[in-house]
Amino acid sequence: MEQKEMKTLIEDAYTEVLNSLKVEKVEKYFDTQYLQTTDGVNSNFNQFKQHIVALQKITQKIQVINFQEEMFDIENQKIFLHYVVNVTKIDRKIGHVEVFAVFTVSENKIVRCEELTRALDDKTLNELGSKK
Repeated sequence: MEQKEMKTLIEDAYTEVLNSLKVEKVEKYFDTQYLQTTDGVNSNFNQFKQHIVALQKITQKIQVINFQEEMFDIENQKIFLHYVVNVTKIDRKIGHVEVFAVFTVSENKIVRCEELTRALDDKTLNELGSKK
Protein backbone atom coordinates (compact mmCIF):
# COMPACT_ATOMS: atom_id res chain seq x y z
CA MET A 1 0.00 0.00 0.00
CA GLU A 2 1.09 3.54 -0.64
CA GLN A 3 1.00 6.25 2.02
CA LYS A 4 -2.32 7.72 0.87
CA GLU A 5 -4.02 4.31 1.01
CA MET A 6 -2.51 3.56 4.42
CA LYS A 7 -3.67 6.93 5.75
CA THR A 8 -7.21 6.38 4.46
CA LEU A 9 -7.33 2.85 5.91
CA ILE A 10 -6.26 3.90 9.40
CA GLU A 11 -8.43 7.04 9.49
CA ASP A 12 -11.50 5.12 8.32
CA ALA A 13 -10.83 2.32 10.82
CA TYR A 14 -10.69 4.82 13.66
CA THR A 15 -13.82 6.63 12.45
CA GLU A 16 -15.93 3.51 11.93
CA VAL A 17 -14.61 1.19 14.64
CA LEU A 18 -13.12 3.12 17.55
CA ASN A 19 -15.00 6.42 17.47
CA SER A 20 -18.29 4.68 16.66
CA LEU A 21 -17.63 1.38 18.52
CA LYS A 22 -19.19 -0.58 15.67
CA VAL A 23 -18.22 -4.23 16.05
CA GLU A 24 -19.81 -5.04 12.70
CA LYS A 25 -17.21 -2.83 10.97
CA VAL A 26 -14.17 -4.64 12.42
CA GLU A 27 -13.92 -7.16 9.56
CA LYS A 28 -13.89 -4.36 7.00
CA TYR A 29 -10.57 -3.00 8.32
CA PHE A 30 -8.95 -5.80 10.35
CA ASP A 31 -7.73 -9.16 9.04
CA THR A 32 -9.23 -12.24 10.72
CA GLN A 33 -5.64 -13.18 11.71
CA TYR A 34 -5.27 -9.79 13.47
CA LEU A 35 -3.11 -9.72 16.59
CA GLN A 36 -2.92 -6.85 19.06
CA THR A 37 -0.64 -6.27 22.01
CA THR A 38 -1.70 -3.46 24.32
CA ASP A 39 0.37 -2.76 27.40
CA GLY A 40 1.64 -6.35 27.29
CA VAL A 41 -1.84 -7.91 26.90
CA ASN A 42 -2.30 -9.96 23.71
CA SER A 43 -5.58 -10.19 21.81
CA ASN A 44 -6.59 -12.01 18.67
CA PHE A 45 -9.28 -10.93 16.20
CA ASN A 46 -12.23 -12.24 18.24
CA GLN A 47 -10.83 -10.86 21.49
CA PHE A 48 -10.44 -7.47 19.79
CA LYS A 49 -14.13 -7.59 18.88
CA GLN A 50 -14.91 -8.46 22.53
CA HIS A 51 -12.84 -5.42 23.51
CA ILE A 52 -15.05 -3.16 21.36
CA VAL A 53 -18.17 -4.64 23.02
CA ALA A 54 -16.63 -4.08 26.47
CA LEU A 55 -15.97 -0.44 25.58
CA GLN A 56 -19.63 -0.04 24.58
CA LYS A 57 -20.64 -1.14 28.09
CA ILE A 58 -18.35 1.17 30.06
CA THR A 59 -18.28 4.31 27.93
CA GLN A 60 -20.79 6.77 26.52
CA LYS A 61 -18.36 8.09 23.97
CA ILE A 62 -14.82 7.51 22.77
CA GLN A 63 -13.27 9.98 20.42
CA VAL A 64 -9.94 10.36 18.70
CA ILE A 65 -10.20 13.84 17.21
CA ASN A 66 -6.85 13.84 15.45
CA PHE A 67 -3.51 12.11 15.38
CA GLN A 68 -0.84 14.27 16.99
CA GLU A 69 1.85 12.36 15.14
CA GLU A 70 1.64 9.92 12.26
CA MET A 71 4.37 8.28 10.25
CA PHE A 72 4.12 5.83 7.39
CA ASP A 73 6.81 3.25 6.62
CA ILE A 74 5.91 2.18 3.09
CA GLU A 75 8.73 -0.36 2.79
CA ASN A 76 7.66 -2.29 5.93
CA GLN A 77 3.94 -1.46 5.64
CA LYS A 78 3.78 0.08 9.12
CA ILE A 79 1.89 3.05 10.52
CA PHE A 80 3.02 4.83 13.68
CA LEU A 81 0.43 6.92 15.53
CA HIS A 82 0.53 9.07 18.65
CA TYR A 83 -2.77 10.48 19.87
CA VAL A 84 -5.06 11.16 22.83
CA VAL A 85 -8.40 9.41 23.24
CA ASN A 86 -11.17 11.49 24.82
CA VAL A 87 -13.31 9.14 26.92
CA THR A 88 -16.74 9.87 28.39
CA LYS A 89 -17.57 7.08 30.82
CA ILE A 90 -21.07 5.84 31.63
CA ASP A 91 -21.07 8.02 34.77
CA ARG A 92 -20.39 11.02 32.46
CA LYS A 93 -16.89 11.56 33.86
CA ILE A 94 -14.42 12.56 31.17
CA GLY A 95 -10.87 11.31 30.94
CA HIS A 96 -8.04 11.10 28.46
CA VAL A 97 -5.75 8.27 27.42
CA GLU A 98 -2.50 8.81 25.53
CA VAL A 99 -1.67 6.14 22.95
CA PHE A 100 1.47 5.24 21.02
CA ALA A 101 0.64 2.60 18.39
CA VAL A 102 2.39 0.81 15.55
CA PHE A 103 0.14 -0.91 13.02
CA THR A 104 1.18 -3.39 10.34
CA VAL A 105 -0.94 -3.61 7.20
CA SER A 106 -1.17 -6.26 4.51
CA GLU A 107 -3.53 -6.63 1.56
CA ASN A 108 -5.56 -3.54 2.52
CA LYS A 109 -6.21 -4.70 6.10
CA ILE A 110 -4.68 -4.12 9.51
CA VAL A 111 -2.94 -7.33 10.61
CA ARG A 112 -1.06 -6.25 13.74
CA CYS A 113 -1.10 -3.53 16.38
CA GLU A 114 1.40 -2.98 19.15
CA GLU A 115 0.50 -0.15 21.49
CA LEU A 116 1.28 1.47 24.79
CA THR A 117 -1.33 3.49 26.62
CA ARG A 118 -1.51 5.62 29.74
CA ALA A 119 -4.30 7.48 31.44
CA LEU A 120 -3.53 11.17 31.61
CA ASP A 121 -6.01 12.25 34.27
CA ASP A 122 -8.39 9.44 35.32
CA LYS A 123 -6.41 6.47 36.59
CA THR A 124 -9.49 4.21 36.24
CA LEU A 125 -8.81 4.38 32.50
CA ASN A 126 -5.36 2.74 32.80
CA GLU A 127 -6.60 -0.61 31.47
CA LEU A 128 -9.06 0.79 28.93
CA GLY A 129 -6.87 -0.22 25.97
CA SER A 130 -6.93 -3.91 26.87
CA LYS A 131 -10.37 -4.21 28.53
CA LYS A 132 -12.32 -7.34 27.55
